[in-house]
Amino acid sequence: MDAPSVEKTPSPPSKDSAITLREIGKRNWRDIVDLTITESQAPLLSSNARSLCESHYSADAWVRGIYADDTPVGFLMMSIAPEVEWYAVWRFMIDQRYQAMGFGRKAIQLAIAYVKDNYPEADMIRAMSAGPEGKKGVSAKDSPYRFYTRLGWKEISEDGEGGEVVLGLDL
Repeated sequence: MDAPSVEKTPSPPSKDSAITLREIGKRNWRDIVDLTITESQAPLLSSNARSLCESHYSADAWVRGIYADDTPVGFLMMSIAPEVEWYAVWRFMIDQRYQAMGFGRKAIQLAIAYVKDNYPEADMIRAMSAGPEGKKGVSAKDSPYRFYTRLGWKEISEDGEGGEVVLGLDL
């Protein structure tokens, strides 16, 4: 007689987990919407629910869930508009439970590879961030500025919305 089938609970993600960018659809959108950031990071970023809604009305939006093995750990929304040579990280977050595990770095590297592979004419990817000193109501500690600059992004303009700076990564 066969032993009864027991569903295996997946292991929690570790720094060694494989990171993938997955389409968001009817089976996983709730998992992405339920991801959270810290209270001090909240002034920097629209909710994933708002971002998903916005993406449905933006022709240039490209959205993906960030997964560590099979666990949703983050959200990425890019603006991809080759007709005007615009490639930008629009929204990006890693759930507060999974920050500082290297998942963000790996996800951004996958996004860069996606742009390079699918839009070989692209010469730069942009992102906006509070500056190195933060901005009103946001500490430098909570700003993604240092995250991006550690990955080689450079400040290219101070003309971002609400006191943010524009960062660019040459491809």
